[in-house]
Amino acid sequence: MAPFRRFVALTLFMTYVVILAGAVVRGTGSGLGCPDWPRCFGHWIPPVDISELPADYKEQFKIDGKVIADFEAFKTWTEYLNRLLGALLGLMIVRLFIKSFKYTDKEPNLPWFCGGLLLLVSLQGGVGALVVFSHLKPYIITLHMFLALVLLFSLQYLQKYCSDLDHFGINFKPDTHNLFVTKILILVGIIQVGLGTQVRESVDHLIRDTAEATKSTVVNQLSWDFYVHRSFSIIFLSLTIWALVRLYKQDITGSGFKRAIVLLVLLLLNLASGVGLNYFGFPAQLQPPHLFVGVLSMGVLFQQYLDQKGTLIS
Repeated sequence: MAPFRRFVALTLFMTYVVILAGAVVRGTGSGLGCPDWPRCFGHWIPPVDISELPADYKEQFKIDGKVIADFEAFKTWTEYLNRLLGALLGLMIVRLFIKSFKYTDKEPNLPWFCGGLLLLVSLQGGVGALVVFSHLKPYIITLHMFLALVLLFSLQYLQKYCSDLDHFGINFKPDTHNLFVTKILILVGIIQVGLGTQVRESVDHLIRDTAEATKSTVVNQLSWDFYVHRSFSIIFLSLTIWALVRLYKQDITGSGFKRAIVLLVLLLLNLASGVGLNYFGFPAQLQPPHLFVGVLSMGVLFQQYLDQKGTLIS
């Protein structure tokens, strides 16, 4: 089953790549770089110059009754490449589903799980289209982000399950206290991702849609979700430090301890990028790493949870 497990790992890596591409799209404001879906300005290969578009393109491709912004080749191709990477991920999951039938002797339910992944990535593609058609409605973007996390966690679970199928061993009794702390961290992390997405949309709304704020004044006009998001980052960091100290005192210095250190470093980087966003007017250069490092943190944390639970095969 090793070849299948390696392909799961490759698909998991591709999921991170697609999330990073999506973060770049959000950070550069390229979400409407292609005003239609699945094509882009009516073409399968997007234009590279405004001369390739009709004179009334802004009216012709208006979204939700709103005239689109001026054409920018960079934003168009940034969004289009994000779509291509998403399509490639979808094809990889189709292949994963097909390959799963080869291993039904080891796990009869494997095709069902991989079929669920296929439905999930199809739903994610549909929500991605809805993001465009709705003119970047905040709650739809938040749903898009949550579905990406569900897909990420599902692939991590599948990878761990396949590893357990290949390596039978004694299922240790998990430390219930450490497991509880990890669950709390995952919950706080999910709330953080949701709040962060909403904050990002609030910034867009104030600057782009209503012009009620500039990058230098927008922080003062953000609502409660921004302050809760900022406070939760301190709680997240404090809980991680506490968990790390607990592991060290228990003399647990294996992969779990090392992963906790990696998580701490990622959270510090995320906190630093968040401070930069706060004090420098949400620069586009800091937005993709802030989102992506946050997602990386969630991946590390969920892997910690899976390992603390022990063997997934009963």
